[in-house]
Amino acid sequence: MKSILLVLAASIVYTGLVTTIFRVIVVRRRIVLMCGLFLITLAPFIVVHAVTPPNLGFLPPGLTAPARWVDLGFGTFLYVAAFFGGILQVYNLADRGFSLRMLIDIYESPDGVLTAEDVFERYSSGRGLAWMYQKRLDGLLDRGLILIVGGSVRNSEKGRKVALAYEWLQRFLRLRGGY
Repeated sequence: MKSILLVLAASIVYTGLVTTIFRVIVVRRRIVLMCGLFLITLAPFIVVHAVTPPNLGFLPPGLTAPARWVDLGFGTFLYVAAFFGGILQVYNLADRGFSLRMLIDIYESPDGVLTAEDVFERYSSGRGLAWMYQKRLDGLLDRGLILIVGGSVRNSEKGRKVALAYEWLQRFLRLRGGY
């Protein structure tokens, strides 16, 4: 339980810190900053975990780990998982879309070079950006997030709520305008 509580606290501190940085400073390489900041916060997490008592001064014996090094390893694993599987993904979802696939397409091209038109046509192993947009529209339609009426696309009530939430998140984190 100690590891879970310390990971929760560290994740809250990290998220507050990175959110403050993004709101105060224009950061071009957000993922680099986030990963660097995570590595910087990992050391204090390990130190705090190592120096605090197994019961944190209030946990009952049944909720403490018998071996401190096992609990430290578990806590470190949880913090890494919380960062890479949670915090980073939420920020990335709010900020980036399909850029990585474009890099892969360029890499996989015969000469490692594509024109802008080639990128449009060859996106996702030759399927093209039109395919990607259609796939995304189909997914939004299947999930009830959009309605297609007379060839026009509009948000459903559910889609409007999702759009408002992510628009707020992008504005709050100052991720609009993308880099």
